[in-house]
Amino acid sequence: MNVIRASVYGCAMENRIIELTSALVAIPTHETEGEAQAYLAGVLSAAGFECELQDVEPNRPNLVARRGESGPFFCSHMDVHPPHAHPDPFTCRRLGDVLVGRGVLDAKGQIAALVAALEATPDADALVAICCDEEFDGLGSEQIRLPSGPWETEGGIVLEPTNFAICTAQAGQIDVRVEVSGTPTHAYATEQTGSPIKAVLAVIEELDTCRFLKTEHPLVGKPRVNVGRLSGGEHAWRTPARASLEMTLAVVPGTDIDEAVGEIRGRLDDVARRWGARGTSFLYDIPSTSPGIEVPTDLPIINRLVAATGDEVEPAGMPSWTDAANLLLRHNLPCIVFGAGDFASAHSDYESVAVADLARLAEVLRQLLVGQSA
Repeated sequence: MNVIRASVYGCAMENRIIELTSALVAIPTHETEGEAQAYLAGVLSAAGFECELQDVEPNRPNLVARRGESGPFFCSHMDVHPPHAHPDPFTCRRLGDVLVGRGVLDAKGQIAALVAALEATPDADALVAICCDEEFDGLGSEQIRLPSGPWETEGGIVLEPTNFAICTAQAGQIDVRVEVSGTPTHAYATEQTGSPIKAVLAVIEELDTCRFLKTEHPLVGKPRVNVGRLSGGEHAWRTPARASLEMTLAVVPGTDIDEAVGEIRGRLDDVARRWGARGTSFLYDIPSTSPGIEVPTDLPIINRLVAATGDEVEPAGMPSWTDAANLLLRHNLPCIVFGAGDFASAHSDYESVAVADLARLAEVLRQLLVGQSA
């Protein structure tokens, strides 16, 4: 993966990024984004933007901010993954060369770097969209209302951690939920029904061999499968009464999403028949799907971003879903995915990002805005 050469950054911009990141991290947004979006609207209004909060759900607005009539389009998201076991998640802490806290990487640090760049270029036009609900259902980017402008043909930038790779392709996903129940008995009694735990394990084994998972994309690579939640049973000496499973299967660009979903349903139906014959109640749901996407590598925004970095960068792939999917599929707005830091740290119990990386991102975006307004 090619990366962009770093340059020298002033302390003022770095301090501003830390200040903004700290302020945003201090406002929990894993359930509602209203307070944080209102705060950011105030910051952008002071920088000359006309701001609109668009309600998606109660206390869950999108923020659309516009300065001027043209300029580049930037998008990111205000919500964060739940804190889980992250220590002191809503305090941004600097530990040596890194910031630690929920959202410092995904994606409040990205937003802070963008705002610092926008404040440093007061004469540059730009359109900024900060979405709600990216981490779960993607309702923000699905329902966002955007004005017409050059970004519709020139493309935009979705700010996510990519280690400064310019991602022109990204994976989609198929989410699966399974609930199985049976009649519990003594652990060593003659088995009356099939074990719900064994049933959900059979689902994992079955879906792991789906044909579409063998497809490899030149930028995204092979699709990945994650078992995110597995629960069941009550005691070692009791056959389980119930078990549940939540998992997600990636879909690379070019895979027919309907065919992939059909294959999953066929396999789940087969498991349901087999375990239903053993007396279990087997229910499943596919609550969310999105195809993989790919945008042209000659979008004007890519050329401008490459010019801002001063380096030649080969297109790369994002192995995870981002708001770029809804922007393209629902709003016909092609976007590349680009940003600071390694996304592996996102969602972890030690989410972190290097201060130098956020400063580097701010400088790249500043150069992009300067080039746009020149």
